[in-house]
Amino acid sequence: MIVGSDPSGLGAEIVQAIHRDTLARWAERTLATTPPDDDRVRVASNVRETCRRIRSANDRERERVVEALGDAGVAQVAVTVSDQRRTLTVDVAPDAAAQAAEALARLGYGCTRSWTGAAAVSLRRNGGSQVMTLDGAATRVIRLRWRSGQRGRLGRLFGPTPADWDTVDLPSWMWWAYVPIRPVRLLAERSGLRSRDHSELEPFLATPEDLIEPLLDIAGVGPDDVLLDFGCGDGRFVVAAARDRRCRAIGVEQQPEACRAARARAERSGVSDRVRVVNADASSIELSEVSVVVLFLPMVVAARTVPDLLDRLRPGARIVLHEQSPLAPAIPPADEVVAVVVDDAVTVAHRWTVGDGR
Repeated sequence: MIVGSDPSGLGAEIVQAIHRDTLARWAERTLATTPPDDDRVRVASNVRETCRRIRSANDRERERVVEALGDAGVAQVAVTVSDQRRTLTVDVAPDAAAQAAEALARLGYGCTRSWTGAAAVSLRRNGGSQVMTLDGAATRVIRLRWRSGQRGRLGRLFGPTPADWDTVDLPSWMWWAYVPIRPVRLLAERSGLRSRDHSELEPFLATPEDLIEPLLDIAGVGPDDVLLDFGCGDGRFVVAAARDRRCRAIGVEQQPEACRAARARAERSGVSDRVRVVNADASSIELSEVSVVVLFLPMVVAARTVPDLLDRLRPGARIVLHEQSPLAPAIPPADEVVAVVVDDAVTVAHRWTVGDGR
């Protein structure tokens, strides 16, 4: 189900509810206050059923996680689940964080990167949470949290982050050194001496498979198009586009292992002649033949990427970004914004068409 978003209509309400993470409450409120013969009832019923399916799947995963933590002897504080995202938040005591991460790893959850030595110690002492993911038809996410609350100003300035732990390897006893390293790294980035493109692309979240066809419809992909997936991961989007729309597709991915998986998927699906997977930074890719770009990126990365694409793509090219977060202020307003609700996934899709005057 694709619901268009005009400034005051039903689609705008759904988009706003997705952005606020209140979609299930919107559906219940709409059903309780709308006459039965109103078309809004049908839409709200579909939204409610989708949220119920997502919540049910999350509840089942919570039971599995609680059992695994209990078997590992982890005294967890709480496990909370979402009803519009495949996300669980697991709160544990600070001294149980490493043990909890090991228990989740045994369930198949992993991190894009792991740290050893001083970085691992700094993560536990100075960090507050760690994101772990489980691949599937849609990526399941656990936010393992051992400290809650917002950092103060000094904490935001000096509290080390993954980008700091990536800067240099140190012996365990020097975990404290990442505190002064952080402001030096930030200064180097702001002065252009160091790239800002580090861990912001992580964790990788695959587009849920049920969302791919609606997003291809929104982008208007046909056999004459060349589609670029910016951060293609396991290649599911480019393979589906080549298979179902008979177009050519380019997947760009920085992780070599993901590139190998994407190429293998294209080979298994019989579309390797129309799918090219490149192990590179997508910002360096030549765009002259590209007519459609699809994006599923953290908003901090999209804020840089979308304006750059609007400048570089040829007139008539389309960009489709989908996310559950509101657009960053640096991104120009989209030409079209729609809510997408399928059996077990929701998103907001933003579409731009590059014009002669951009």
